[in-house]
Amino acid sequence: MVLGGAAGSKQVRLRIVIGLAIKQRSPFKQTFTIELANGCNGYLPPPEQHKLGGYETWRARSSYLETEAAPRIFDTLMALFARLR
Repeated sequence: MVLGGAAGSKQVRLRIVIGLAIKQRSPFKQTFTIELANGCNGYLPPPEQHKLGGYETWRARSSYLETEAAPRIFDTLMALFARLR
């Protein structure tokens, strides 16, 4: 049940910039992001972070999302929030 807010659950580890963008663009007064719910698909860095490299962008059995996964997940979450509104 959601009362005056929204909770978004993802099976990934968010970068702070993505979590803050979700909260800023949410149509709800209060929005909470919940990480690693019902599984783990690894880290979710924004596309520009892939160009810089680092362990969060390395492909592994525990982290295997495509480079454009962050904007796709973000857009899907915003569409779901709009439907709830």
